[in-house]
Amino acid sequence: MWKFLTAKWARIEGATGLVSEGQGMAGSIEGGLGAVMLSSLIGAFFGLICGFMVSHLLRFFSMSFNRNLGGSSWVIFGAVLGAAVFALMAINAEKN
Repeated sequence: MWKFLTAKWARIEGATGLVSEGQGMAGSIEGGLGAVMLSSLIGAFFGLICGFMVSHLLRFFSMSFNRNLGGSSWVIFGAVLGAAVFALMAINAEKN
């Protein structure tokens, strides 16, 4: 058993190339249009989640106001607003 484990440990110890020091397979997004598009995509996701939360909260409060306040338009509005806000933050980050 010990001989088997030491042989495996020597093989693992000799494998130093598991972590590369180079750029790797994926390109980095450091700036430009790619960073703005990625930021707006992430912002749309966060806006979508916030839109779902607002929609559910307004549906809950619509019981007390006796009016229909919730709907899917809050979700779409949240996604568009989140994408716009994150894109503007990415554009302003480019200036600094």
